[in-house]
Amino acid sequence: MPGYGGPASFVEPWRMKIASMTLAAHGSGLLVVSGFQGEAERLAALAPAHATVAIEPTARSTWENVERSLPVLLNAPLIAIASDRGHRARAANYLRSMRPDLAARLVEPVYSWRDGWWMDAGGTTYEWVLRVRSAWRSGHR
Repeated sequence: MPGYGGPASFVEPWRMKIASMTLAAHGSGLLVVSGFQGEAERLAALAPAHATVAIEPTARSTWENVERSLPVLLNAPLIAIASDRGHRARAANYLRSMRPDLAARLVEPVYSWRDGWWMDAGGTTYEWVLRVRSAWRSGHR
């Protein structure tokens, strides 16, 4: 799926725009990009020139994105997850289950509704499909 460890797509620039606006709103910070099959590297290439970037290139899932980024997040005063709202909520829940102390540092990312509302609709649909599939699988074992 494009933007989720697959080939480059429109998702990565949109996520980086959220990250850039969030960094600007908070003055500065460390930008952690995570993803498999070049996704982290593509995101890093889109980062603003002034950003300090940490790359985690091995995660194949949202759980692994969070888990493998933990060492870098330990000293972060604030943490924002730059993605569509459904994916962000799932990642935030994973962070809460792994490290509640770090989850307490979560802040809302800065979204631009003018050019990003459709990503939330797509992301919400994707999250819904994941939940239905998971429920179906657990009921059919």
